[in-house]
Amino acid sequence: MLGDRVGLPRAMNLAGIDVNLVVALDALLRERSVTEAAKRIGLSQPAMSHALARLRETLGDPLLVRVGRAMTLTPRAEALAPRARAVVEELEALLAPLPSFDPKTSQRTLKVSATDYVQLVLLPALGEIIFREAPGITLQITPISDRPAAERLRDGDADVAVGRFDHEAQALDVRRVALFRDTFVGVACAGHPTARGQLDLATYAELSHVLVSPRGTPGGIVDGALAKKGLARRVALTVPHFLVVPHIVASSHHVTTMLRHVAATFTALLPLTTFEPPPELELEPVVMQMMWHERTHEDPGARWLRDALVRAARPLADGRGARFDKKARQPKAPLAPERTS
Repeated sequence: MLGDRVGLPRAMNLAGIDVNLVVALDALLRERSVTEAAKRIGLSQPAMSHALARLRETLGDPLLVRVGRAMTLTPRAEALAPRARAVVEELEALLAPLPSFDPKTSQRTLKVSATDYVQLVLLPALGEIIFREAPGITLQITPISDRPAAERLRDGDADVAVGRFDHEAQALDVRRVALFRDTFVGVACAGHPTARGQLDLATYAELSHVLVSPRGTPGGIVDGALAKKGLARRVALTVPHFLVVPHIVASSHHVTTMLRHVAATFTALLPLTTFEPPPELELEPVVMQMMWHERTHEDPGARWLRDALVRAARPLADGRGARFDKKARQPKAPLAPERTS
């Protein structure tokens, strides 16, 4: 062991140190008086005298010495004073109770990491809740990037993350629940000659498709489902962001397959129509999850934000919104908002 080498000091066993001695040391060095130090931290004078004796024995220094009628610090005590103050301040911050949170008056900045899909379908309702209940809150939205969401939560880059995280491994320090589910629907321009009603597999595959690929890689969920049936579709255009796709589809004979909540937003704004993908594709519903780190689980502000997200997502739920079952990796039971008290 390094501490056992000749000439090197042996490491102190902190388990044998009474933290109260550090508090007493700070008081003694600040007051330079046993009586006044005892008053500062609420000890009796004999108890403080006993603490000083223990400190002198532990540190091997008298710390306080009498000069005339006053007490003065030894050179060792002078050097220790700012360090003792810093340690006590750190202990106070470490052991302080959780700060209170009143959404009506709070000026906190709360950070949400979310996909662009989630931002489109969830932020309007979340923004309304914040405007109504927490007008002083600043909501900071950051995108879900190549970096795992769990890492962003661990590093404090986000208080909560919302998106599809089924590709991320479970972690003991990260919690997750399912907020809502969404299903796939085909989207085409109004009056499209072919894309209407429910299509058979062959007709669907022959359409001119627009693919959203954030990284520019070929293939996606639809292509994987078609491949299982021994088919491939014609992808005429690949784009990195889905928000441009409805505008492209509305002014062409291209079609796309997207999540239903997004399609509903754009069909209300653009000359678009929807159609049902072939049931043989067996496109599974997508579960949108909310994740947060264990360190923010009891934070009142973060709890309020999670509850607000649950309420904002409620209109998007199809009646089967559910808590996330970590073992089965499937929705398990109806999701209820967390208590904030």
